[in-house]
Amino acid sequence: MVEYAIILVLIACVCIGVISVLGNQVNASFQDIEEALMNPNDPGAAATYTCPDGTPAVLHGHKYHCS
Repeated sequence: MVEYAIILVLIACVCIGVISVLGNQVNASFQDIEEALMNPNDPGAAATYTCPDGTPAVLHGHKYHCS
């Protein structure tokens, strides 16, 4: 019986660790989805972002970066 309790505690620790590491990414994804649903006619969802030199910006995760 003690073995099962130890296994459950280890699984809980792993779950807490995974959620704490990936929590910000999941939160950002939900914010992107919410923004797309709240503003369906927003041109930022389909338009490409440009850098000051006129080249298109590259999406890395949730941020656009210029080369």
